[in-house]
This record gives sequence, structure tokens and C-alpha cells, in this order.
Amino acid sequence: MRKFSIEFKWAAIATLAALIWMFIGKAAGLQTDLQKVRFEVLHEMLFSFLLFIFYWLGIYQKKKEYYHNIITWQQAFFTGLVMCILISMFFPIVQFITYNQISPDFMENLKQALVLDGRMNEEEAAKNASFDLFIRNGVMNNLSFGVIFTTIIAYFIKTKDLDKSKILAAKKPEMVKVKKQKGKSKKR
Repeated sequence: MRKFSIEFKWAAIATLAALIWMFIGKAAGLQTDLQKVRFEVLHEMLFSFLLFIFYWLGIYQKKKEYYHNIITWQQAFFTGLVMCILISMFFPIVQFITYNQISPDFMENLKQALVLDGRMNEEEAAKNASFDLFIRNGVMNNLSFGVIFTTIIAYFIKTKDLDKSKILAAKKPEMVKVKKQKGKSKKR
């Protein structure tokens, strides 16, 4: 588990940031005001920019502390992929807290807003404003955005201008040979 401690740390930070982001959305009225509730999806999409920063910081920290400034694209991508999976696993917890504790009336407000806009009837609004659909879409969005972000970040964070032999040499532990002294020890 120690091998993935950096990834876990940044996934936990991203989860806490998501909860704070949801509180900001509620304070702005995006989850309670019928006129503003349609902007909640845009609000959640804006959080993706913060997620990009968290992915960048997590992969960069892994490069500095774990790989000692020498990282391949594959290592950077794998680090981001682990973060992506952890964030996607934590996401239902964020959604549960948000829509059961922070804004328990959000789904009902969303249904009403969809019907008032005249875009959907009540049956369609009930299908599109369900907790299960939000969790499913959220997990899929986190996975897809996470893979895209990780691919881009890995390209820019990888160690440049190093050939494979230098990278492999940096991974191998250095061996130190100790010469034995031959001869008699002097007594005083």
C-alpha cells in the first residue's frame, strides 16, 4: 500500500475538494434555486479543471519523491490511472453526502426545473433526475476525464532527453565494492 500512498493522498484531497465544491454550489443557489439548478451540471464540469490540477500535482509528486525525477510516460500514466480509479471509487461517497446531506431536495428541484422549462414531461424528468443516473454518469465522467487528463499530463511530465539505458541505470541500486585489506595488523 505504501507504493500507492501518493496516489491515495491526492485522491483523498480531490474528494475533499469535491465536497467543498458542492458546498460552494449550494451557497450559490445552484442546488436549491429553480432558476439556477440547470447550471449545476456546468458547475460540476468546472470542477474538472481542479481535477486536472490535482492529477498534475499527484503525478509530479510521484515523479519527484518516488521515481527521483526520472519517470517514463508509462510510469506517469500508471500513476494517474491509479489516481483516476481511486477518485472514481470515492465519487459515489461524495454524491451520497451531497444529495442526502448537503442538498437533500436537489433531485426534486431538478425535476421541477426540467418540467418548468418545458423540455420534458414529468416521467422523463424523473428518469433524468435520479440519484442512480447521477452516480453512474459521475463515475463514467471521472473515469473518462481521468484517462484523458492522465494521458496528457504523462506526456508533459515524463523525463525528456533520456534514453532507456539511463532510465534503467537510474533504477538499479548502486553496488559498492569493499576491498579487504590483506596483511597483518599492527599491534601497538
